[in-house]
Amino acid sequence: MEVLLKLRKERGYPGSVLYDEKAFHESAAELLKSCVPKLSELPDWRLLVLEEEDDLKGYVLFSVDEEHGVTHQLQARLLDFAVFGFDDLSALIERAARIVSAFENEYLVVDLLAHDKRLQLWFYRCGFRAEQQRSVKRIEKGHQGSSSADFLVRSARTEDLPAILEVQSAYTPSYLPAGRDADLDAIAFRYQLTYLAMDLSGEDGARYLLLEERSSGALAGYVFLKPGLIVGGVGSYYMYDIAVAPAFARRGLSEYLVGAAETVTGEAGGFLYGDGSLNTPVIASWHAQMGAVHDSTLFGLDCRSKATLPPSP
Repeated sequence: MEVLLKLRKERGYPGSVLYDEKAFHESAAELLKSCVPKLSELPDWRLLVLEEEDDLKGYVLFSVDEEHGVTHQLQARLLDFAVFGFDDLSALIERAARIVSAFENEYLVVDLLAHDKRLQLWFYRCGFRAEQQRSVKRIEKGHQGSSSADFLVRSARTEDLPAILEVQSAYTPSYLPAGRDADLDAIAFRYQLTYLAMDLSGEDGARYLLLEERSSGALAGYVFLKPGLIVGGVGSYYMYDIAVAPAFARRGLSEYLVGAAETVTGEAGGFLYGDGSLNTPVIASWHAQMGAVHDSTLFGLDCRSKATLPPSP
């Protein structure tokens, strides 16, 4: 354990909005301390280490059988790693990919901080491809986002679901991560079922907000927020979904939806963040216009063609 912690501490801090340097190292140390001693009790977790002449050169920690929230494909997630050369990373990833394939998971994914260009290049050379990016904005306590006298922001109600579903269905392709092949009709159907089953009460801390045109009462858009990560004692909201109704497109109304999300986050202060598929490049520029910073990129490795091995550590 001490050797793993020492290796992890040697990873340089490339910079992040969501994670300051202290949180970057402490969150990884807490993960290792909490899971490594009980790996035998975690059948979906694997730790691979690379040794050379009794010297530990690197490790990767990953979990399998995670269901992708959009495509519903089974995937493994690289939870933590420490490696200091491309050849070492390549050897660890090759073994990990075979284990992932043996579990009949289709992809291995990893989040890489946006400023860590060297690691991004290494993972790219290992076959990973960028799927989506995460943008983050720090919101101070008491902050009020943009609003409009012509549009009302209110909480969603059960009777709003038909209109919400109609808006959501117009954007199905934009949810698909870049490089993934999936049935768009199946994705749309699953989203519809998920939204129909949503508990709009907000008892779990989620906020379901609608933008409504005052003059007509028509739904102009929505933004759904869920309680997000707590990093360094600072809370956050994750922008789970945001959409402008097609009839109200190209009028700049996304500013008010984001403004509503910022106002909610400003009640206590913290981070507001969201993910955008790289299938839709306009999302990245839209995030930048709203003042959010590209903080990390999710990369995926297609493991379906990898030779299968027994799913053992």
